Amino acid sequence: MTKGTLSQRTKSVIITYFLIFFFLVAQLKIECTLTRTIRKDSKALNLEGKSLLRIPGTVTELTEVEVLNLSHNKLTRLPTSTCKMANLTTLNLSHNKLTQFPEVVVTLINLTHLFLNDNQLSKLPANLKNLEKLEELELRNNNIERLYEYIVDLSHLKKLTVKGNSLTFEEIGNVMMLMDLRPQRMSVDIAG
Repeated sequence: MTKGTLSQRTKSVIITYFLIFFFLVAQLKIECTLTRTIRKDSKALNLEGKSLLRIPGTVTELTEVEVLNLSHNKLTRLPTSTCKMANLTTLNLSHNKLTQFPEVVVTLINLTHLFLNDNQLSKLPANLKNLEKLEELELRNNNIERLYEYIVDLSHLKKLTVKGNSLTFEEIGNVMMLMDLRPQRMSVDIAG
């Protein structure tokens, strides 16, 4: 290497740091724009397709929000401060990069509609039963193998979508049996 030239490794490191910096600046710009445009008194907040990697703190401070759409982002988790959004009745986390069910969701006891389609979830939490008011649960196109034991206590569940998962025949049979045992009609989309 001659004096005044950079090694290939050094160039690679500089480019990597530049890309990380550029990416972080872009993410901060998105978050600042969101912070300026979010109305504090909104009952519904649509952040669909905003390329979010994380949820800005200003969002979880919106305790009056009842409907939150975070679909089509790049979220891998939810902050624990999401539990402040106790008035949420509808939460859409579809088309993100979730590999684990966000535990904070089970603290949102007023949820009636929960959408987690097209993530990479493999199991549900045992305390899913905390969502006693849940009427609709969509889990389409994940990697879930076991279901029945997690939904059996959801007595208000009217619509369940689980097609595109790795459910065994035994699990499908258990879910179908649950449908027959419910006093109110329950719709299950399990094919696919």
